[in-house]
Amino acid sequence: MAGALDGVYSSRVDEGTRARRRATNGGAARDAPHPAPALRDADAILARAVEDEAAARDARERFRERDIEPLEPDGRIAELLAPGEDVLAVRRAALFDRREPPIGGSGRPTSPGLAGDLYVTSARLVLVGRTVLQYDLDAIREAVVSSERLLLTLCGGAGVTLAVDRPRLLRVEIGAARARRVNRAWTAEGGRSGLSSG
Repeated sequence: MAGALDGVYSSRVDEGTRARRRATNGGAARDAPHPAPALRDADAILARAVEDEAAARDARERFRERDIEPLEPDGRIAELLAPGEDVLAVRRAALFDRREPPIGGSGRPTSPGLAGDLYVTSARLVLVGRTVLQYDLDAIREAVVSSERLLLTLCGGAGVTLAVDRPRLLRVEIGAARARRVNRAWTAEGGRSGLSSG
């Protein structure tokens, strides 16, 4: 029995295979000067996520102390703004999928593969590409980051998937835009109450 096992099992081969696995798990093998493309991609995605999370954390702290600041609108969005509406954040080359709740259907995207520049304004999310899509900030029920995408759940169960640069920071910026809107509405209400009672 021992002889049969010795013929099948070679500790040298097995140990060598284990050593190669250890050498390539997150790093380059001794005879390979560069990590595999999949590892390079994973490292790049992880590095972007770490930078994005740090930027989101810094922005969260900043927006606790003061409102998000308006940006100068560019030509693509300027003509679409309502009076008094500000641009608060921009993401270039956003990829956008909109999904409606399935009604006996497949739940496939209703607006698949749309691309354009995404603007967070003081009132809306606006995608400006071949088609202009817009969603009121008040329609957003939930915002979740998954990998390099921002998933938004809207009123009525519809959903939006955004593949954008710095999705974690964008989530914070959308939250800050919503908070700014609520604060300004509350201040306006307080101002009217103060005027009417005085």
